[in-house]
Amino acid sequence: MGSIGFDEMLIVAIVAIVIYGRDLPSIARKAGRWYGKIKRQITDMKDEIVRQIPEDDEYKAPPSSSEPDPPGHAPPSPSAGLPGPDPSDPEYKGPEAFDPARQPKA
Repeated sequence: MGSIGFDEMLIVAIVAIVIYGRDLPSIARKAGRWYGKIKRQITDMKDEIVRQIPEDDEYKAPPSSSEPDPPGHAPPSPSAGLPGPDPSDPEYKGPEAFDPARQPKA
């Protein structure tokens, strides 16, 4: 569903020949020219957008290394480089609030 098959295209061609007759070749030429113009415009717009995007190294992906990490080196955690909790914050509870083994015994 949603695709045009050979039967539908044949019916459209027959209807176009009946309606437009001798004018069909000139209409097809005009449609082809318009299609070419529109396609060129879209290509020009894409090229202009690509030209305006800066090609700084910060936007490029880092080169991938085919070598595995040496033993003992784990990949960085998702929060690597992000600041940790602020101990001066009044709501800071410290590591014992998250680790049951570190909580003081009551």
